[in-house]
Amino acid sequence: MQLNKKTIISNTILFVGIIGFIMAFGGVFGDENILIGVSTITAMLMLLERDLTSHPVGNTITFVLLNLFIGVAAFLSGFNTFLAVPINFIAMFVISYSLLFNLKNPLYLPFSLQYLFILANPVAIDQMPLRLASLVFGALAIMGIQMLANKNKITKSGEKKIQAICAALVEKTKLIQKGETLETINQQITTDISGLRNIIYDKREENYYLTEEGRLRLNVSASLEKINILLDTVENEGVQLEILNNVSHCLQLATDSLTNNETMEKLEESFNQMLGKYKDEHNHSSLVLRMLNNIDFLKESLMELRALGKEQYNIVKNLERIPKKFQKLRISETKSHTNSIKMSYAVRMAVAVSLSGFIVDFFDITEGRWMMFTVLSVIIPIYEQSTKKMRDRIFATFAGSILVIGLFTIFQGNIARSILLMTAGYLMSYIKVYRYSTILVTFSSIGAVALITGTTEILTLNRIGLVVAGVILALLINKFILPYKLDDANKDLKEMYNDTIHEMLIEVSDQVKGNGHNHAMKNLLLITNMIEDRLKLNNQDNLSEKGITWLQHQRHTASTIYELYWWIHKHGIQESNVPALSSRLVLLRNRSIPVETLRESVTKMKQQIRTMARLEDRMVLSMILEITEEVTSSKMNI
Repeated sequence: MQLNKKTIISNTILFVGIIGFIMAFGGVFGDENILIGVSTITAMLMLLERDLTSHPVGNTITFVLLNLFIGVAAFLSGFNTFLAVPINFIAMFVISYSLLFNLKNPLYLPFSLQYLFILANPVAIDQMPLRLASLVFGALAIMGIQMLANKNKITKSGEKKIQAICAALVEKTKLIQKGETLETINQQITTDISGLRNIIYDKREENYYLTEEGRLRLNVSASLEKINILLDTVENEGVQLEILNNVSHCLQLATDSLTNNETMEKLEESFNQMLGKYKDEHNHSSLVLRMLNNIDFLKESLMELRALGKEQYNIVKNLERIPKKFQKLRISETKSHTNSIKMSYAVRMAVAVSLSGFIVDFFDITEGRWMMFTVLSVIIPIYEQSTKKMRDRIFATFAGSILVIGLFTIFQGNIARSILLMTAGYLMSYIKVYRYSTILVTFSSIGAVALITGTTEILTLNRIGLVVAGVILALLINKFILPYKLDDANKDLKEMYNDTIHEMLIEVSDQVKGNGHNHAMKNLLLITNMIEDRLKLNNQDNLSEKGITWLQHQRHTASTIYELYWWIHKHGIQESNVPALSSRLVLLRNRSIPVETLRESVTKMKQQIRTMARLEDRMVLSMILEITEEVTSSKMNI
């Protein structure tokens, strides 16, 4: 994290706000429920990355029921050591399975943490009404901050994202003219497009229908993405240099038009002049035609967005039924796409917590919660990431223990030690790497208890022993109970990506026949981005050159299919060309087709394009040609 004045001020305000919330929560609901305040503020901050405002009532009820379930389950598990095993198993399975997602970031951590907090701090039955009330308040607070922070998120964040993408594309045209590297700017553009689409995805109704604002902003993102891809093929000379200057001018006007209606008129005028110029020159360059098409798509989408009144932003035109494949948020019913990672993680976590809880209760281990918290932190969905986290956890525990012994030996007074603990808590807002942030967590945990008991050394040894025991237990569970490895995740996600591309081609085929599903195509494009993001996140910096190339071809394929779909939607297809077009789409949908057959098809299409007189036919065939080339390259890079 880059430290500057703004960062320090915002982190300080956030820290004070967190401490204030937790203290106020404890003041209202009692010290025995203060840790529920900790898990609540954790959930409030973690869930801000998701826009949950589309279904405020439904989501509020869901969080209330989940919190009540957690509270009641933890209470019942306190009656009997043996009864606690199945209760803990069921509770952790439900939390882990329901809050781990195939493509979106998981949300299980604050709720799993809350369950362990309540297990470690049981209350008598006469105190249960206040505990349940605190859990209900926690659920309401989560949705309250959502309504304050994420209301109109798609408008506020979406506008900034589009401006940033347009500005980056203008900068890219300058870099191309200078002959400089494009790697950094390409990464920035890809990240911003992905971020915009994630916001749009969260705003869907019934997990399928896009709002009118979402629909138009997705179209803007699609046109900008395609312009970005086409820019990679531009050569800095001749006619292509001229189109580069024209594109840069239009993108600058597009950026300004987001805040100025007069600039929108200039954008339309500039585009019409450019279109007339290339028509007069009888330009037949596929690159020029495709670039003009996407600038036109961008212009039309921005004009529709500007004409859309704010009261119409959240209108949903659900004129089509939700296809079966979307009714359960699944691309296909293939088991590996839906159950592997969720089932594997949920079972492992349920076994780990129920077993560690049984060991702690049966042997009446003092501060045994540290063993359970260790298990919670180091059992994560993907095996390879778990093993690294285990090593980090042990390192951090030893480092934190040495730190607390050293500092508490030097500073003997309670006031000095309290200041040290508060400083450690404040520093956590700056340190995001797990290996190092856990040092501060260990320091704070041992230090807080030592402040009361004064037995720093005994607590330190106890903590180290329980952490090591938790790591060993987690290691055995990860290794032998439904292990889910990085190779499994990559295989599932790549299959899902191929399935999504296949479904997009089916939608194009249906559109050729006049039966396309507009919302389905939009959902599929969003899903391709999320699959790509998940693959990159899982592999971080370890993606091979071949893997990166494969992802690029898949991204280009999805973008061009979307472009083809909307071209057909707008311009239609000559009836005489429908059979030939349909046959080429059938060829692309055939997953077992040899690469050589695809190459032959590419050669034939290149020859056919030269003989076509009608502009619209050339455009359609050039898009199918590009899709075929990308599919061929993807097959060669699997």
